Amino acid sequence: MVPHSTHFSYGSFTKSLTILQVIPALKSGGVEIETLEVASAILAAGGRPIIACAQGTLSRDPRTKGVLLKTLPLNTKNPLQIWRNAKLLKELIRNEKVDIIHARSRGPAWSAFKASKETGIPFITTYHAAYKSRSFFKTLYNSVMAAGDRVIAISPFIEQHIKTKYARFRWFDPSKLRLIPRGIDLEYFYPKTVSPDKVTRLRQEWDLPYKARVILLPGRLSKSKGQDTLIKAFAMIKSLNTFLILLGSAQGHEAYRDTLLGLVAALNLEDRVKWFPAISDLAPAYQLADVIVCPSHVPEGFGRLIVEAQAMEKPIIATNHGGACNLIEDGKTGWLVPSEDKKALAKVLDQVLALSKKELAAMGKRERAWVETHFSKNSMLSKTIKVYKEVTKG
Repeated sequence: MVPHSTHFSYGSFTKSLTILQVIPALKSGGVEIETLEVASAILAAGGRPIIACAQGTLSRDPRTKGVLLKTLPLNTKNPLQIWRNAKLLKELIRNEKVDIIHARSRGPAWSAFKASKETGIPFITTYHAAYKSRSFFKTLYNSVMAAGDRVIAISPFIEQHIKTKYARFRWFDPSKLRLIPRGIDLEYFYPKTVSPDKVTRLRQEWDLPYKARVILLPGRLSKSKGQDTLIKAFAMIKSLNTFLILLGSAQGHEAYRDTLLGLVAALNLEDRVKWFPAISDLAPAYQLADVIVCPSHVPEGFGRLIVEAQAMEKPIIATNHGGACNLIEDGKTGWLVPSEDKKALAKVLDQVLALSKKELAAMGKRERAWVETHFSKNSMLSKTIKVYKEVTKG
């Protein structure tokens, strides 16, 4: 049964609130999509949403309807520009009578933090990743994400990371933490709502034989995402009638893309490994795949593609660290493998590809039930609106 969300209520504000979200740029990505989703929820709750950022691929997205977009150079780590951006945000806050400022990235967060202090409005952050901090200065730079009047942690892994990282700081108040796991659109990521024609067309576009098995890794090309480990593992699997699809943007990582293509050639896999740029309609790609893999080399804060695969009732294999450990019960709602272990990954790939239809269907049902219970977009948005009301008593 498809969860109904068309007329879902996120609650309503007792008075209209103007809420400003700040991100580096409105490009394609999980944080950016969530920013648009939250803006829509603010609108539905009777508020007024504003997004300040540099322009990007999503600047003309239909989801921006009803949202005031302000183009500011927030995609910077330059201290001088961050200082200047604080002044620009302060002017925006006063001109638009902003009630809350919500930051989702470190550079914009420093500008927002300063602007909030000078205007007296609540400052909220969403802590999206376990940022690296090998020096005092990097720790200081990251710390702004834990300095909000409320700090939203996107997973139990991130929540614990924040507590551990900032426990020694006198200013840190763990009572301000709010755990709000990321959510996905359960109507869109649902096998029964995916058009078979779309899946067929995609198979044709990717030039895949009708009965070929498909292993899929959706996500931008980056060393941290582990495409290299997956290619090496793929070279070791037993199934020959199987293709590996790498689906994601190479923008800014063209050298790494070329390295991957060189690896594919060196392993004589040119006929079975294919790379395609990112697509906006992901559900048919999941539906086409037999196995989804998330072989990240670094711990991810959440792991959106894991939950999307589970919602699509597809086998998911992920690295055993970070947010993935909060999302997968090994052997029941997916499989976990050690980081950068090509042999372990190949072994599990063979294991999954050998499962019967009955076994796959049983796991798919467990995955779907798990996601419906814990990771709906509506739940995430309702909890975020609740945080906004909490800091303004509105």
